[in-house]
Amino acid sequence: MNPAQRLTGLTESVIREMTRLAEAHNALNLSQGFPDFDPPRQVLAAATEALKSGYNQYAITWGSPRLRAALADKYARWYGMAVDPETDVTITCGVTEAIIAALLGVVDPGDRVVILEPAHENYLPGVLFAGGEPLWVPLSPPDFALDETRLRAAFARRPTAIIVNTPHNPTGRVFTRRELALIADLCIEHDTIAITDEIYEHILYDGREHVPPATLPGMAERTITISGLSKTYAATGWRVGWVIAPPALSNAVRTVHDFLTICAPTPLQEAASVALALPDDYYAGLIRAYTARREKMMTILKETGFRAAPPEGAYYVMADFSAVRPEVAEQPPGDDVTFARWLTVEKKVAVVPGSSFYHDRALGRRLVRFAFPKRLETLEEAGRRLKGEE
Repeated sequence: MNPAQRLTGLTESVIREMTRLAEAHNALNLSQGFPDFDPPRQVLAAATEALKSGYNQYAITWGSPRLRAALADKYARWYGMAVDPETDVTITCGVTEAIIAALLGVVDPGDRVVILEPAHENYLPGVLFAGGEPLWVPLSPPDFALDETRLRAAFARRPTAIIVNTPHNPTGRVFTRRELALIADLCIEHDTIAITDEIYEHILYDGREHVPPATLPGMAERTITISGLSKTYAATGWRVGWVIAPPALSNAVRTVHDFLTICAPTPLQEAASVALALPDDYYAGLIRAYTARREKMMTILKETGFRAAPPEGAYYVMADFSAVRPEVAEQPPGDDVTFARWLTVEKKVAVVPGSSFYHDRALGRRLVRFAFPKRLETLEEAGRRLKGEE
């Protein structure tokens, strides 16, 4: 018996593999991007209350009415988007389901989908599950800027969709309004749908602005906006994500979601509506806390020989390890997998090999990704281990 051909070439998640390796060797997990601290106490209390108050059966497939209304209010308040909670909002089991449901809902076999690389590892499987063909557009190092020439060449092949992730994982780029306007112009010119992964929308540094592509002229009717609870509210295990889309695209996503997962966890949807009602100073505090973590992470990397630029958003750093273990970096084509495993086993700090984010794996051959959504004392301990201190 053979597996489906669509699975050819796909492997298990490298990120989650590194988490298992970290657990096996008692390493600090700076590989998988989850916090080592809890959600806000009022959100935890809301989840407990929901469990006690009977929210333990199926929710409406599209999501809790209270949560959908809270999302419509939030997107109007933050971004000026007009969102109908009855037709435009679908609650999913995390952003991963949302992206795959969006791809299955709008991509037919043989359709092309633009993916900017490096990219999160769930984008390619989603395209392949839908029978689509990925069109890879590398971001330009060292600042991972959008390459207009390459992007135009990809759009010349008339893609059905493009996946846009900003703030970006794994590089930390926050795409500028000008870069997003270029994408918007090409989407309009070539009748392309934008599927946007905006899960890190509130984790921004140095006064940067998050611009939802759906807010750009001509994009509201052709954008599937995706975000979720996990990163902003430190609840990655709750699996509550959402899709904001105009009715035609929303119906496509809902059809897939209905038969894929039925609904997201009911009591946690109720708690999510409380999270969305947190005051604006919560988000200001979030940025202050992550700015301190970023500064700590960058100091550690500099002191231990890694080369890296501070991220503009999200909570990852792509770091060049060439100066840390040149004997590994100089092995053609440069062995990031060997280095990541060595760091996990010998230094007890787990990271993700950079090549796992690339279709052209050679582009990540000297890179590893550090995740820093951790308590400062966790990061300090990581620094001690990387320096070889007791």
